[in-house]
Amino acid sequence: MLSKILSAFGLERRGYSLNAWSAEFAALMGGMPSATGVAVTPASALRSPTALACTRAISETIGALPVHLYRKGPDGARERVTDHPASALLAGDFCPWESGVSTRTALQVDALLHGAGYGLVLRADGRPKEIHRLNPAAVTCDTSGPEPRYRTRVGDQERIYSWQDIVVIRTPGGTADRPLCLLDLAREAIGVDLVMAEHQTKLFANGARPAAILKAGSNPVSNERLEFLRQSWQALYAGGANAGKTAILEDGWSFEQLALTSSDAQFLELRRLATNEIAKAFRVPGTLVGDLDRATWRNVEELNRQFVTMCLLPWGEVWTAALARTLLTPEERGELYIELIPDDLMRGDIAARFAAYRQAAGSSWLTPNEVRALENRSPIEGGDKLVMQAGQGAPGDPAPDNLPFPKPKAVA
Repeated sequence: MLSKILSAFGLERRGYSLNAWSAEFAALMGGMPSATGVAVTPASALRSPTALACTRAISETIGALPVHLYRKGPDGARERVTDHPASALLAGDFCPWESGVSTRTALQVDALLHGAGYGLVLRADGRPKEIHRLNPAAVTCDTSGPEPRYRTRVGDQERIYSWQDIVVIRTPGGTADRPLCLLDLAREAIGVDLVMAEHQTKLFANGARPAAILKAGSNPVSNERLEFLRQSWQALYAGGANAGKTAILEDGWSFEQLALTSSDAQFLELRRLATNEIAKAFRVPGTLVGDLDRATWRNVEELNRQFVTMCLLPWGEVWTAALARTLLTPEERGELYIELIPDDLMRGDIAARFAAYRQAAGSSWLTPNEVRALENRSPIEGGDKLVMQAGQGAPGDPAPDNLPFPKPKAVA
């Protein structure tokens, strides 16, 4: 029965496990419900404010990081490569109608919501020229052979691509036969956040709280009269411009406000708990999803550093490996490598950065021109020499010309 359903939607197994397409198949069937009864799909998950904030924090940051191609030097130095087809592709547009930034951001969103993002590499004369994003719901990984292959379906047409032609961005720790989808793993927490967001919306939209009672007088009231009174009350006092105004009752009717339940009184605490659970799953600090209760000037800087090292760095390694595997030949990978540059994220405040530059340039470690290059400034004459301090160098060497104080005069 299952195979017939899969064939009807073009999702035949073809040698791969159910986990490889469970998220897409569930979305097609209406989504996999959480314990709250809410179906959590890639589309509905983004209606969770916390899941949306986590997805944007990771994807937009990864998409904005510069990506460069380097050549390994014999002495451990590196040189940026600009004459390779991959270097122009990484630094410019992935295709004529999409920039590299927007495509990388979209692929990262796919990886977070679907478990994997896919980009098709188009070549000319065997050299990479463009990278096109593929709809992850239309891509399946076939692991039945010795090497994985990727099947894509557009309408009634199906094509099969080698792993060398597909840039695959998987959740760190996921593999071709065992993908990991953060959306599936955090489904319960996201479902709670969706339910609480809906409850909050209804609470504030309904100014006449349902947790109240209208008591009738001694005279009996017909069902038609009760329905008329209910609609009238909602029209006059439920939200809108009349919310909070004084109600006028007649015929012995009275209004009684019920006390808040413990869940209502702790609503903010419960929402904060759901926020922390989702942020924990995505490894995003609470300060990046709007939880600033315990934020200070000191720990925000440390939390941002942890976001770079514990969240973005693993994703960056996935990106560089996927790009090198598809854009460079095995022979080129022995000499060339691709790197995401997170320097802008670690710059810190300007005073601390300049103090670090002064210490590095004054300790025979960086030249003034190397420091200027870090700030995207042009080199200066004489800036390629290390600034030597007094006492540095071999015994008997003449004193350097660039000491921060005049040379001592020789004693007659």
